[in-house]
Amino acid sequence: MLLIRHSIGSRLFCQTEIYSIEKNKEDRWKISLQVDEETSSKILDFKEELNVFEVNEKEKTWYYSSDAQISFQPIEKQLVILADHKTVYPY
Repeated sequence: MLLIRHSIGSRLFCQTEIYSIEKNKEDRWKISLQVDEETSSKILDFKEELNVFEVNEKEKTWYYSSDAQISFQPIEKQLVILADHKTVYPY
């Protein structure tokens, strides 16, 4: 499960089971997910203040984009986050 939250107050912007995370050559993680325009607008309004969590049975992983590289592709209805920080918290 993927959660996108506001870093101040933990407001939940999005929760989904359908997403992808890929590590690229620059040690960044490309996180892609389908969202509607209203959700993307809320997320982009706070793009400098987001925490992204991937949660599974064994661990919770925190991703963060320190330079707010977040975009929305309206035709595909896809939100793309380029995270440069990753921390894994085992249960």
